Amino acid sequence: MLKQLKLWLGLLISVVCVYFAIQGIQWDQLGKALGNVNWWLIALSLIPYSLIMVLKTTRWQLLFYPDRSPKFQRLFSALMISYLFNTILPARLGEVVRAYTVARTTSFGTVRVFSTVLLEKILDIITVFVFLICLLPFLEVESWIRQSAFVLGGGVIAAFLVCLLMAANRKTAEKITLWVLKFLPAKIRQPLYGFVSEILDSLRVLLNWKISLNLWGQSLLIWSINISIYLLVAWAMNLNLSFGQGVLVMITANLGMAIPSSPGYVGVFEAVIRATLLPFYPGQETLILAYALMEHVTGFLPVVIAGAVYSWLEGISLGSVKADKPKAGSSGPALAQSEAPALEKVS
Repeated sequence: MLKQLKLWLGLLISVVCVYFAIQGIQWDQLGKALGNVNWWLIALSLIPYSLIMVLKTTRWQLLFYPDRSPKFQRLFSALMISYLFNTILPARLGEVVRAYTVARTTSFGTVRVFSTVLLEKILDIITVFVFLICLLPFLEVESWIRQSAFVLGGGVIAAFLVCLLMAANRKTAEKITLWVLKFLPAKIRQPLYGFVSEILDSLRVLLNWKISLNLWGQSLLIWSINISIYLLVAWAMNLNLSFGQGVLVMITANLGMAIPSSPGYVGVFEAVIRATLLPFYPGQETLILAYALMEHVTGFLPVVIAGAVYSWLEGISLGSVKADKPKAGSSGPALAQSEAPALEKVS
């Protein structure tokens, strides 16, 4: 029942966003805008796009520290498959499929792999907010947007620092976790404790300053290159975005994909880009929509095709994911047995 409710809510949000995105559109001009695309610039945008995928994979390898990470090809394939499933499934469930894909062919448990994916998202979110906070003083935006960004960005960074402090003080963090979990039902207490422990284990990688610098450097590089893609596609559509506008639309488009919607973020992606750029280009609704559609296609089509190929090669399907039981990995049972008495003490 809850899954159906989320699905219908996502579809409703997408319909509303589509209605908003097409307001004021001149359909004949939309066709002309899409027909005058500079395909050489679109093709050029695939170069930084491919580089981002390589960097995301090498960064993901580092997140398995101190364990020996899976091979590059193993992680690259799982990453492409996750993009496919994120496009066809709601709530970014492709990330769960990514963890499953790696766990089924390595010695790592699903929870261990998923903890690295979660840490990757934390790195991305903080990097995006750093870009946004640095950019806002140079952009003319509403004061409430500026204030909200600073408050939200500050909150995200503060929460991350708390998590990092917990990873550095593991015993204290475990005591706090056990105290909080005692208020939850016993049947979910143990699995949740194991998941929190895996997250804290993953965060330890950031306490190694050499690896941490590498991770943050790659994160900054990934998002810097991502800006060039948004700019190249805009220029291909004869929309002369400035660097600051390119950064802003990249950030809002990626944050917008966190909004519940239909698979593929249909409508939401276009509505967010329209809302971001229309104040800078009043009366250019048609050109902005054309740009949003082209950005949507170029941003999703390559990885969807690659994900479909890798899914076929590995025999990954929704049925196989549902049929296979999650693998706890070598650390799962040991953790459950060793920590069970401690959990019972606080109940």
